[in-house]
Amino acid sequence: MSNFVIRTLSGAVFIVVVIGSILLHQYAYAGMMVVVVVWAMLEFYDIVIKDRVHANKFLGVLMGVAVFIAGFFYAQGTVSENIFLFLIPVVVLLFISQLYSTDHHSFRAIAYTLSGVAYIALPLALCNGLAFPEGQYERGLLIGFFILLWANDTFAYLTGIMIGKHRLFQRISPKKSWEGFFGGLICTVALSLLVARIFPIFPNYHWMIISAIIVVFGVYGDLVESLLKRNLKIKDSGHFLPGHGGILDRFDSVLLAAPMLFFYLKMIKAMG
Repeated sequence: MSNFVIRTLSGAVFIVVVIGSILLHQYAYAGMMVVVVVWAMLEFYDIVIKDRVHANKFLGVLMGVAVFIAGFFYAQGTVSENIFLFLIPVVVLLFISQLYSTDHHSFRAIAYTLSGVAYIALPLALCNGLAFPEGQYERGLLIGFFILLWANDTFAYLTGIMIGKHRLFQRISPKKSWEGFFGGLICTVALSLLVARIFPIFPNYHWMIISAIIVVFGVYGDLVESLLKRNLKIKDSGHFLPGHGGILDRFDSVLLAAPMLFFYLKMIKAMG
């Protein structure tokens, strides 16, 4: 079986699981995302070992899961912002625990541990702001976000294969092209008009802006993870999906796109 077929089939299964979880129930979505947080953070901590640093996996994953769950209930409006106070003793414990470590890179271990939370758990926790934009579970915004994100990946990949000649960021990702970027951008913005009809949460122009945010920061998210892998001299973060790499490879675009979309939605709400 060719790599393209394997990549297509495994990608289709992945999409069904993500969209199915969102459609099924808000707690199915939360459960799926907790698995993603744990798996992606473990992949991150496993690959940074190549930098001869052993991050504190237990405290890092504990903080990551707690941040996502706290964000989930806070976005629902069932708890106050005080729920995030638990982070104070956990972070303090992380610093104290390194006093008892014999690792010669203790402070780098702290940095990598907190980086896993900031880079993975916090952005994924902000997806809760997309799931509960007004305190009520809104499947449409979340599904629209993922559809546009994956559509950009597909359109950019196909355009790049067909006509890609000018490298977008050769130092970091030699295969990405400007043609692929603009092909993905144009097709995804056009697709957003269909998404707007299926999920009439916002007017057309808002969905078009949302799609542009997703494309631009999704690409940057991909490049940031490519930078991480290039620095550590690895090809994939793991082996989660055949033909796709690890779970972190599948969600790298989300890690910058979701926070920027959350920021945009908060800004337009503040401006009335």
